[in-house]
Amino acid sequence: MPKGYIIGHITVKDPEAYKEYVARDTPILLGHGARPLVRGGQAELVEGTAHDRHVIFEFPDYDTALAAFRDPDYQEVAKIRARAAESVILVAEGTDENLPDADSDAPLGFLVAHVTVHDPDGYKPYVEGNTPIMRGHGARYIVRGGRSEMLEGETGERHVVIAYPSYAAARAAYHDPAYQEVAAIRRDCSEGTMILVEGTA
Repeated sequence: MPKGYIIGHITVKDPEAYKEYVARDTPILLGHGARPLVRGGQAELVEGTAHDRHVIFEFPDYDTALAAFRDPDYQEVAKIRARAAESVILVAEGTDENLPDADSDAPLGFLVAHVTVHDPDGYKPYVEGNTPIMRGHGARYIVRGGRSEMLEGETGERHVVIAYPSYAAARAAYHDPAYQEVAAIRRDCSEGTMILVEGTA
C-alpha cells in the first residue's frame, strides 16, 4: 500500500514559540505512525519561491497522514505554529516505490517539487526524459502525482518527492547538465517550485 506524506514549508517568525510547537507536535505525529524524513537541515531553493524551512513526515498510508493532521490534539498544537510561523502544508499520497524501513546513519537527500502544468501534452516528454537521468543518480520517486490535499496555504497542483541516497546525490541530479536540458521542456510547459533538502539522519 502506498505511504502517505505530510509535506510542510515554513518560515518561522517566533523561534521560541516554534520550538514549543515542535516539542509538542512530534509525539502526536509519531503516535500516528509518522517517520520524520526531513526536518530542517540543509536546503537549496533551485526554482520558484518557498518558505525557509522544510519538513516531510511519512505515514503508513494517505488516510493516516490526513487523520494525523486532523487529530484534535494536533490541531490544538498547530495554533502555536500559526502564531509562530507562516506555513504551506499538504498531504500527498505516495507511490509504490517506498523507502527502506531500516534506519541509516547517513541522511537521504530529496527533491521536492510543486508544479502547475499548463501544457499537459508538452509536459509528457519531460516526464519521460527526466526519469532515466534521475534514476542514474539513485532516485526513488516516493510521491508522484497521486492524491493530495492542501491543508494550509497554497502551492502548485502536482506534487513530486524524489529520494536520493544523499543530499549530494540530490544536488548532483538536479544540476546534471542532461537534466537541465530536459528541464527546459518543463519550464516551457509549467511553473512551480523545486527545493533540494537534506533528510534526517
